[in-house]
Amino acid sequence: MLLQSLYGLKQVSRVWNDTIDKHLKSMGFEPADADRCVYTRGEGEDECIVCLYVDDMLIASRQKAVIASVKAGIAEKFRIKDMGRARFILGIEIDYDMERRTLGISQKAYTESIIKKFGQENAKPCLTPLEPGGQLTKADEPQTEEDKAKMKSKPYRSLVGGLMYLACGTRPDISVAVAKLSRFLENPGEKHWDAGIKVVRYLLKTKDVGIVYDGLLRTQLEAYSDADWAGNRDDRRSVSGMLLMLCGAPVVWRSTFQKTVALSSTEAEYMALSDCVKECIWMRRLLKDIGADQVGATVIYEDNQGAMALAKNVGYQARTKHIDIRYH
Repeated sequence: MLLQSLYGLKQVSRVWNDTIDKHLKSMGFEPADADRCVYTRGEGEDECIVCLYVDDMLIASRQKAVIASVKAGIAEKFRIKDMGRARFILGIEIDYDMERRTLGISQKAYTESIIKKFGQENAKPCLTPLEPGGQLTKADEPQTEEDKAKMKSKPYRSLVGGLMYLACGTRPDISVAVAKLSRFLENPGEKHWDAGIKVVRYLLKTKDVGIVYDGLLRTQLEAYSDADWAGNRDDRRSVSGMLLMLCGAPVVWRSTFQKTVALSSTEAEYMALSDCVKECIWMRRLLKDIGADQVGATVIYEDNQGAMALAKNVGYQARTKHIDIRYH
C-alpha cells in the first residue's frame, strides 16, 4: 500500500504542484490568472511575487524583510536551499547594476558549452546566424540510404535542441535561424547541418550578448509585428515574427511558420498581426496580475498598409472573408 507520493512516479509532478500551491495560498499568495506558476501577495512596497518552476523559486519584492518572511514561511513546511540573490537560474545568468538600475540576463556559460560540444572553439566566427538570402529546403534532404546513414553520425537534433534553448532564453537574434533548422529534424541533410554549425560559429563571436532591462524606463508594453510572405519554398507558407518590448528590451519574441498559405502579403501580415495582438492581450493580463497595469492601448508597430487598413475596418470584404473568423 502506497501512503504518499513516490519519487519517479508520473503523478509526482502534479502532487508536488498541488502541495506547493496549497502552501503558498495558505501564506496569502494568489496565482496569477495569466500564469498559474506566478504568485502575488500584497500591494505597493509590501508586494511580493513568487515565480515557480517545478521546485525552483524566484522571490521578488522591494523589501528584504518581506522576502525573508516568505522564505521563513516556506521553510516551515519544506527543506529549502537558500541561494541568496538570484545570479543563475535555469541556465540563465542574471546581472544587476543597482547604480544604473539595470538588470541583464545572458547565457554565456551555456553558449560556451554548445561551442565546445560541437568543436567550434577555434573556428572562424560568422557575422550572421544565417547566410543572407540563403534557403533551406526539403530538396537538401538526403535521398539515398548511403547519404542517410552518413547523416546519422551527426547529432543534428542535439544541435537544434541546444540552439533552441538559447533562442527561447536570451537570444532572439537566432530565433529565425532556429525556426528554419527545426523543420528538418526528421531527415536533415549536409546543408542543414552546415547551417546549424554556422549558427554556432555566430555564437562564437556573440557569446557575451544578452538582454538588458532599464529600470528607469516606464513599464509600458510595445510590440512589433512582421511577416515574410510565402518565404517557405517547400509549401509557400509565410513566416510570422513578433517582438514585445518592456523597459527597453524584449520580453517575448517568436518566429513561426503560419498554419495556412496566405494569398497575399496583406493576408500574411494580417495573420502575423493577429497573433501579435493575442500575445499582447496575454502579456497585459500578466502585467496587471503583478501590479504593472498598462495605461492606454498597447502600440503595435506594423509596416503593411493593407494589414493596417484591414485591422481598422470592421466591415465585410469579399476578398478577405476567408480570414474573417480566425484572425479578424
